[in-house]
Amino acid sequence: MRSERAKVLHELGGEPMLLRALRAVAALAPAPLCVVVGHQAREVEALARAAFPNSADLAFALQAEQRGTGHATRCGIAAIARDFAGDILVTYGDLPMLSPATLKAFRAAHRAAQSCLSFISAKVADAGAYGRVIRDFTNGVTAIVEARDATSEQRAITEINTGVYLVDAAFLREALDTLAPNNAQGEYYLTDIVAIARARGMRVLGWRASDASEFAGINSREELATMEADIRDKTNRALMAAGVTFIDSATAYISPTVEISADTVIGPNVQILGTSKIGRGVHIEGTAYLANVTIGDRCHLKLGVRAEDCHIGADSDIGPFAHLRAGTELAGHNRIGNFVETKKARFGVGSKASHLSYLGDAVIGAGTNIGCGVITVNYDGYDKFVTEIGDHCMVGCDTQLVAPVKLGNDVYVASGTTIVREVPDGSLVLSHHPQRDKSGWTAEFHKRHEGRRPWWVEKG
Repeated sequence: MRSERAKVLHELGGEPMLLRALRAVAALAPAPLCVVVGHQAREVEALARAAFPNSADLAFALQAEQRGTGHATRCGIAAIARDFAGDILVTYGDLPMLSPATLKAFRAAHRAAQSCLSFISAKVADAGAYGRVIRDFTNGVTAIVEARDATSEQRAITEINTGVYLVDAAFLREALDTLAPNNAQGEYYLTDIVAIARARGMRVLGWRASDASEFAGINSREELATMEADIRDKTNRALMAAGVTFIDSATAYISPTVEISADTVIGPNVQILGTSKIGRGVHIEGTAYLANVTIGDRCHLKLGVRAEDCHIGADSDIGPFAHLRAGTELAGHNRIGNFVETKKARFGVGSKASHLSYLGDAVIGAGTNIGCGVITVNYDGYDKFVTEIGDHCMVGCDTQLVAPVKLGNDVYVASGTTIVREVPDGSLVLSHHPQRDKSGWTAEFHKRHEGRRPWWVEKG
């Protein structure tokens, strides 16, 4: 990958590829679910714990020195109780396309065959660096040979080992203890346990998957980009089949975890990521970044909207060039216009801020209008404070509300006002100073700077 970052932390479809691999395994409800970590172990472990915060059966094993798949499995099984008597599933963090359905079918076949050891194989046009599955005349599996150690005849085989195993725990412990690095790489190959099982006369099942693409691994930036494109194409096709319109699907980046209802129109250069849920009949014009947002029916997001971790109620009009930060909640029928930034701001039904305002840590009632250039002054350098604005208020342009402060209902704030204390219901509030003009002041000002170039003269 030519990266300082652990491979499984690289993102696919808007999330680290490790999370995709973990979800597939978690669908089988394993106990425990053990993650073998190595490079950037602390970061990988933190990601897994954040994804499964309530998992008491989540375990971690450190592979301090990378000495092959057999060595990694040996590290992993050490984190599992010695008296564990079930089957152990072994898979990889860089198989992000592996589906829960495939793993469940594999488990069912393993149990139906009463196999001691089962693995998933697949037929591919170009086996490349994958291990080849060697079968006898009865079609039984005799061994798996790594490509680097295969003969030219074995390299011609197109059935490959995907590296996914289900193995009886007792046998796996014994087999791992007998592994030796007798190969060109000097590594402990997990594939060698197949030959060990066969030598002991144990049942080995090579279960062939129908879709080899699920087992495409990632070992380069190019492969990462190719899989990203595949995921995006598959996601967008499914959404279009469900009634979503894309103006240019090639430039729409939608996470597979996103939900979008029918009759929504998505413009070019749009990213919708995470756990976002988009309602019915929504129009997203384009060049938008939306992450973990909920958008109600019939909303209109104009060009250049950025919204994260927020809720936009139905029939709202957002943008262009609006920024809705985490904690923003719009009840519905709201308007957030151009160059308005919100953060932890709650808007009641029908309230709007049409242009050039910052509204942070604010609770705004229903039917209130926030004028141009309004700022909630919410931070004193140490703490954040809340501004409360009631229902049906008119907040004039260039108003500063110094929090903590509260405006009652039906308050009219004159333009250019600074509010520092509570305003009762039904009030007009203003803090204007008399205008003063000093005749001739400009000429005196220029005279004091005689010989210097004025600001309006272009520099040569």
